[in-house]
Amino acid sequence: MGTIQVPANIMDPRLERYGDYRRLAKARSITYLIAQVDNRSDDTINMYQVVVVTNDGQQIEATSISDYVDTWRDAFAGEGGDATKYNLGINLSISSNFYLHPGAKGTAILGAKEPIKTVKRVFVYPAGAFDRVEARRTR
Repeated sequence: MGTIQVPANIMDPRLERYGDYRRLAKARSITYLIAQVDNRSDDTINMYQVVVVTNDGQQIEATSISDYVDTWRDAFAGEGGDATKYNLGINLSISSNFYLHPGAKGTAILGAKEPIKTVKRVFVYPAGAFDRVEARRTR
């Protein structure tokens, strides 16, 4: 059970550290989603993926923000890279991993490569690629 902001308000303070790191890596903008999760199931939830279907039928996939941080971190890798910024990315990625045991509550941050301007349907894959739940609009 939970709620998902699609798209999340870019001014949400929970997104600041990701935006700062993305800009540091000179990476292109992404669309953020914020999921507030209350795990009432008997399974662990990792918010594997969220798929948004737009009004014109486009499917937009959102995955864990840690996937994006790992990609941004590559800007600082290798010979001549910046070890301090690289290590900052490692710490940010680790702290962003989402793994929620039964009975626990938490917040997952996800990202999508494309902008999300309209939302017709939202599908959540809470525990892997095969378990799909359709979200209901709350407002």
